[in-house]
Amino acid sequence: MSRARQANTSKACGIQSMTGYGRATKRTAVGSVTVELRSTNHRYLEIDQRLPNGLTALQGRLVELIRAKIKRGRIEAFVGIQSTQADQRRVVFDEALLQRYHTALVELKGRFGLKGSVTLEHLLALPHAVTITEERVPTERVWDAIRQAVHGAVQELVHARRREGARLVTDLQEQVRAIERHLADVRRRLPKASEQQRASLRARLKELLGSEASGSVSRLEEAIALVKDVDIHEELVRLESHLAHVSERLNSHQPVGKQLDFIAQELMREANTMGAKVNDPQAGQHVVEIKSRIEKIREQVQNLE
Repeated sequence: MSRARQANTSKACGIQSMTGYGRATKRTAVGSVTVELRSTNHRYLEIDQRLPNGLTALQGRLVELIRAKIKRGRIEAFVGIQSTQADQRRVVFDEALLQRYHTALVELKGRFGLKGSVTLEHLLALPHAVTITEERVPTERVWDAIRQAVHGAVQELVHARRREGARLVTDLQEQVRAIERHLADVRRRLPKASEQQRASLRARLKELLGSEASGSVSRLEEAIALVKDVDIHEELVRLESHLAHVSERLNSHQPVGKQLDFIAQELMREANTMGAKVNDPQAGQHVVEIKSRIEKIREQVQNLE
């Protein structure tokens, strides 16, 4: 890889990993709003939200804010509100219901001839006799604070994902350079390997195209197939082309994970074909190293947005 190409690739800081964490807090007159975002790998964008009771109507707005910056990954979003106001909880007794309970219990006591009186403890143990209510802050009153906190948490999450993405890009660049070095070694080895292949083919062709079989079309076709099978030039060219595409995508500021995953599959397919054709032990060892590096690329791109 040329120095200019390496320099350009090193600037690829816009690519994001799919793992990260972001947190932000916004203080308001009614308390503080805290938003936490956790991101993990996922094939698509999936957002799981946990909001305080009474604020579920804001889920759609939160999704829009997150989608504007995050395109892929599983996002766990937590919104918490810590009120600075006095405890707004109230204990409410349903007196009308308690009266009906009392009347019914007294009638039952008389019907079954039971002794004792109906106590408050008996009444409060019955369903719905008492409830706890809490005065909630109106949704629109806290929305602006939540929006600002979400914005801050998303920014922090994106920064974390980009830092991890830069680390992954650096590793992927090294894998690409290593594969290019091994491909260059395979090319240098080809003349000697090809001569060895030709020597082996001569012996085989003499068997196939002996004096009695010189006119056999099927034998000639088999000989042509043998000669074609040892040519790995096309695989080398395609591998180099795919590697150039990988380097190009690593310079992108757009989500590239799915594209690189597809290219990695194509790289492995070409490497497998080349490995099946190469009979030279030294060239074969380079192919093994190439496949090992491609497998590392396949693992890493699974983490990219």
